[in-house]
Amino acid sequence: MKSIRVGDYVVLVLSVAITALSFFSYGNMTGAPTVHVRVGSQAWVYDVAVDRTLTFSGPAGNTVVEIKDSQVHVASSDCRNKVCVAAGWKKHPGEWIICLPNNVFIMIEGSDSEGEGGVDAVSF
Repeated sequence: MKSIRVGDYVVLVLSVAITALSFFSYGNMTGAPTVHVRVGSQAWVYDVAVDRTLTFSGPAGNTVVEIKDSQVHVASSDCRNKVCVAAGWKKHPGEWIICLPNNVFIMIEGSDSEGEGGVDAVSF
């Protein structure tokens, strides 16, 4: 049986460090849900509990984002296929909408008011 060498300890320590860093960076979405909007290199954060209508300009025209009843959706967009409009309302943290022609990215972050850790899908 071979003994554990220094290199084995280095790999073990690095693995634990990367796991801990990932947990603290991505696994700690707490606080009230917020809507994060990024257009190109600019970014904005809005409270999901405050109803508002926002207009963002992009390369293909304007994208109108509506926040209402703690949900968000793209109300209208000047893009060609309007996939972002068809995405519908989003209300849970981690859900997102993107309008590629207008370079608009919308994501909800924070803790889910209905409780985290719900079932994403069920298979039989």
